[in-house]
Amino acid sequence: MEERGLRSEEFSETIGVAGSAVRAWLRGEKLPNLKNAVLLADYIGCSLDYLVGRSEHYEEVLPRPLPPFYQRLRSIMKEQNVKRYALTCNTTVKDSRITNWAKGESPSLTSLCAIADYMHVSLDYLVGRTDY
Repeated sequence: MEERGLRSEEFSETIGVAGSAVRAWLRGEKLPNLKNAVLLADYIGCSLDYLVGRSEHYEEVLPRPLPPFYQRLRSIMKEQNVKRYALTCNTTVKDSRITNWAKGESPSLTSLCAIADYMHVSLDYLVGRTDY
């Protein structure tokens, strides 16, 4: 926002999010949900890992449509031979969350970070923004 000389209201209008939400993010009171985090990362042109501070390395990631999260998670779990039980035992993610994702609910950034750390993948790969 500072680089582009935008106030929180202008920025919120630009990305289509409530100004109160942007101010809460800036004050560190809340984290954006996945949809809004992707909007922010797409606007900035950076990786989700860079956006949330998991990486100090700026990497440009171009916007693209994301697959449903649960479908993507299942694919990566199969690829890495990770069972649902192991995921819930080795992370802070509860089984009920996974059930909700299967029903179409979006995961929190906290859950995404826990899964990405456990599976040793980037957030962008986990949600389908990149193929690596």
